Amino acid sequence: MLPCILQMKTCSMDLRERIVAAREEGYSGADVASRFRVSKRSVERYWKQYCANGHIRAKQRGGYKRSRLEGYDDQLREWINKQPDLTLEELQARCAERLQVKIGINALWQRLDKLGLSFKKNAARQRAKSS
Repeated sequence: MLPCILQMKTCSMDLRERIVAAREEGYSGADVASRFRVSKRSVERYWKQYCANGHIRAKQRGGYKRSRLEGYDDQLREWINKQPDLTLEELQARCAERLQVKIGINALWQRLDKLGLSFKKNAARQRAKSS
């Protein structure tokens, strides 16, 4: 049997406002949760957010996440122009050592691909060629 994968739906602003209003009236988290058919944890989270920030807006879901290497494009180009056979692992180590930027191999490859600097290096195939 396959496991059921649940994705939480974002509650509407109207529902969030009614939850916070009920908490302001003095109802307990459990009472509010059963009244609006949401989890007690959601009620507590909205209440805590409202008390701390004065709002209950939902956080952004998905979208573009900026690369940690965004400001270092020229440096990456320079390294690759000087030494075109650099591996991703070597670039990753340089980023950590010289730029103080820790980044995963996949994220590094995606940045290089976006800059048009990535290509497939296969040393094993190059060695297998006949002379």
